Amino acid sequence: MKRITYLFCTILTVSVVAAMIGWSMAAGNFLVPLLAIPLGVIVVLACRQNVKEKLEDERTCRIRSEAALRTLEVLVIAGAIATVILYSYVVSSPLSPSITGTVTSNADGTNSMTINLYKPGTPSLPENLIRSTTIRDINAMNESEAGEYCTFVRESYRENENRGLVGMTIGSTLVILIVTFGAFYLYYNRKY
Repeated sequence: MKRITYLFCTILTVSVVAAMIGWSMAAGNFLVPLLAIPLGVIVVLACRQNVKEKLEDERTCRIRSEAALRTLEVLVIAGAIATVILYSYVVSSPLSPSITGTVTSNADGTNSMTINLYKPGTPSLPENLIRSTTIRDINAMNESEAGEYCTFVRESYRENENRGLVGMTIGSTLVILIVTFGAFYLYYNRKY
């Protein structure tokens, strides 16, 4: 097998594995990646063993190791910073639903509270209402009322999770990783 054939087989294998992982995530079948990734590695290694040409020398090994090391150094620091920024973006006001509440005094001397949860980025109008609950006596809240009160916090982040921010973050990180490695590889390829 020639080197170009090996590269073609590697790209084809990676594309098929990525497609299978994407399909499995969309379908909710998480067993497919557990099988597809090891099989993809086995196929690439089998193709590599059949290459007759020399794939790498000392210079290529040094370039790859330097590029990989610099990529890890840069991305660990940048990843920590990006994690903080992305997390603050996820919990920011424009993406989180607005929660309003009113406390009213009852005739028997108790205070009741009504909590309304509205869609993110929309005004507090009845057509934008997601959920509403009323706690009859704030000072004597029972367990079910306290649990319902806590669900408002969980509901505020559910919309962001449904948008797939985690998946987009992981995908973006992989793209940044590949681009950063490629940039360092080209830099060290010119240097050595």
